[in-house]
Amino acid sequence: MGAGGNMSSPAAKNGEKKSHLQRVPSAKPPFTLGDVKKAIPPHCFQRSLIRSFYYLIKDLIIISITYYIAATYFPSLPYPLTYLAWPAYWVIQGCVGTGIWVIGHECGHHGFSDYQWVDDTVGLILHSAQLTPFFSWKISHRRHHANTGSLENDEVYIPRFKSKLRWYYQYLDNPVGRVGVLAFTLLFAWPLYLVFNISGKKYERFTCHYDPNSPLYSERERLQILISDAGVLAATYVLYRVALAKGFTWLVCIYGVPLLIVNGFIVLITLLHHTHASLPHYDSTEWDYLRGASSYGRQRLPVC
Repeated sequence: MGAGGNMSSPAAKNGEKKSHLQRVPSAKPPFTLGDVKKAIPPHCFQRSLIRSFYYLIKDLIIISITYYIAATYFPSLPYPLTYLAWPAYWVIQGCVGTGIWVIGHECGHHGFSDYQWVDDTVGLILHSAQLTPFFSWKISHRRHHANTGSLENDEVYIPRFKSKLRWYYQYLDNPVGRVGVLAFTLLFAWPLYLVFNISGKKYERFTCHYDPNSPLYSERERLQILISDAGVLAATYVLYRVALAKGFTWLVCIYGVPLLIVNGFIVLITLLHHTHASLPHYDSTEWDYLRGASSYGRQRLPVC
């Protein structure tokens, strides 16, 4: 089956340009997972706590310096210059903040250090500060990696069948509609996914990353979800106190807009990685772990 992309004819031998929608190889790989691990140099499996904290501290220093400049000097800037200063601040904080989120992501993959408790503690703090429930996301993200490319069991970015598209999609299939959908997706798709499981696997009842009784989680995982919720609530309370002290507008400028940029980058990165038209997806008769995971590694993107 391998649904999810458009089949293209092979390029002619006389130099005809290949279509950028040409399907990636979808046949069962001629190697095993053990072969892949053996081909990776041993040092790639070595975690360095010092190096990981170096990258984290470097990003935190950049964020702190940028915040200090904005808090100290922006209020005294001539009015027209604020239109340049604040966007520059938002872009810097949003880009570096995305790096912070990615470090939390690596903690979720146990890639930050050799110590699981260190990874969980750092990941919980970093993701909570960006209103992401760490353990909740970690669990569903682990299931996504365990079922990548499966039409039935993948947790996120499962392609829709044409027959199941909603009626209003036909009115969005134009330049204006596509721009509007893309803008809405980049701004709001991440929080909507966390709260309503938008673009996630369909379950028979309400599914939410903040709900410990969500069908996403087993009974033994409930406590971790509550810890994640406590982390997000603690961060929300800190933001509430900042809003009381500095004002809501100040909070939006200092924290809210950079967070929207971080959310947009999270969605953009995953969209680019999971929704290219050439990527195959498999039903239960064809899917296996190696075939699904390796399809993304073998993706053929157009050469500019």
